[in-house]
Amino acid sequence: MLKVQLHCHCSADPLDHINFSAKELIDEAQRLKYDVLCITLHRKLFFNKKIQKYAAKRGLLLIPGIEFEINNKHILAVNAHQDITNVDNFEKLATYRQNHPETLIIAPHPFFPTGYCLQKDLIDNILLFDAIEISWAYTKTKDYNKKAIALAKRWHKPLVSTADCHILSELNIGYTLVEAKKDALSIVKAIRQNKIEIHTKPTSYFKIARFTIQLSWQNFHAKLKKSRKSSIL
Repeated sequence: MLKVQLHCHCSADPLDHINFSAKELIDEAQRLKYDVLCITLHRKLFFNKKIQKYAAKRGLLLIPGIEFEINNKHILAVNAHQDITNVDNFEKLATYRQNHPETLIIAPHPFFPTGYCLQKDLIDNILLFDAIEISWAYTKTKDYNKKAIALAKRWHKPLVSTADCHILSELNIGYTLVEAKKDALSIVKAIRQNKIEIHTKPTSYFKIARFTIQLSWQNFHAKLKKSRKSSIL
C-alpha cells in the first residue's frame, strides 16, 4: 500500500499565500513517510523536472496536479496535463477526459457551505468525476462530508481522504493508502477501482478556526505587502 497525498499547496500557489516552498513540502512528506505526492495549486499546473528529481531523491513519486475551477468552483485533477488550464466548463471537461483518460478528476470538499464548492454542479455532472474527497475539516457534531459519502455510495464512486494542505504541520491530517505500483497510471487505475484505504478522523472546532484565521492572515499579509510594493513603485 502506497501512502498518497492528493491535495496540497505550496508557496508557488497564485491564489492563496502559502509560507512553505515545494521543497519544504517534499521534505515534510518524506519525514511523514509518504510515497506519492500531488501538488495541486490553484489555477496553475506546477510540475517540472527539477522538482520531480528533488522528490525522487527523497523516495517520493511526484504526480502533476492542479486545483482548477468551473463556475468558480474547485475541482482537482491528478496526473493532469497543461491543457487542463483551458477547461472552464463541463463540456470542455468531458472533452478533456476523452483526450486524457489517464487523469483522475476529484470533487474536493463538494458540499461545504462556501461559494467555491461544487454542490449541485457535482450532482448534475457526477459522471465526469472519478472520485470524491473526504475533507479533513469536520468534527464529531458537524460533518459536511456526509452528503458526499452518500453520493459516492449511490454512484459507486471511491472516496479519497486528503489534507488540502495549506499549513505544513497539517500535511498528515488526512491521506489515502493505495494498493498499486509506484507509478501514476497504476495509482489512478487503483483509485478508480477503489483499491484504497482512507485515513481520516474528526478534528476540533479550534483546529478548523485556527486554519481559517491563519490562512486569512497569510492572504491579508500577502496583499498588504503587494500593495505597499506597488505604492513605492
